[in-house]
Amino acid sequence: MLARFSKDPSGASAVEFALVVPIFLALVFSTLEGGWLMTRSMLLGRALDQTIRLIRIGDPAAPTSHTAMKKALCARTMIVRNCETTVLIEMKEIRTAADMPTHAAVCVDRGARVQPVTSFSTGSRGSIMYVRACIVSDPIVPLMGLALQFEKDGKGGYHQTAVSAFVNEPGI
Repeated sequence: MLARFSKDPSGASAVEFALVVPIFLALVFSTLEGGWLMTRSMLLGRALDQTIRLIRIGDPAAPTSHTAMKKALCARTMIVRNCETTVLIEMKEIRTAADMPTHAAVCVDRGARVQPVTSFSTGSRGSIMYVRACIVSDPIVPLMGLALQFEKDGKGGYHQTAVSAFVNEPGI
C-alpha cells in the first residue's frame, strides 16, 4: 500500500506548497515589519530632534519636565499608538567622558507593575546634553520572521530608541 502512494504524483504540488509557503510568508512579513520599524524609527528620531531643538535654543515653550517632554515628543510622533504610556526619555548633562551612558536605553515594560525611572535634566546654558528616547511598539506579526529576533517586553512589544546630543545655546 505504501508503494502505491509513493508512485502517485497527485499530491506532490501540495507538499511543495506546504514547504514553500511558510518561508515565503515569513519573508513577506519580515519585509513589512522591517519597513514599519524603519518608518517608526525615523519618525521617532525626527520628533526627538524637533523637541530638543526647543530646549537647545532656549524657547519659552520648551518642555522643562519629563512629562512635558513626553507630551511634546508624542505630539510630533505621528504613527505611534499610546505614545505617552510607551515612551521613556532620558536626558542628562555630560560634564566628562565618564558621564556618557554605557548601558542600553531604559524602556517601559508594559508587563511590569512598576516602571523604570530615568534621569531628566534640561541642563544649564552652554552645557552638553545627551538625550535618549525609547518607545515600545508591537510587531505586525509577532510569531513570524523578523519579529522573532527582537528583544521584547512583558507584553510582546519591542524597543526602538532614538539618541541625540546637543549643546544648550549660551544665554545673553
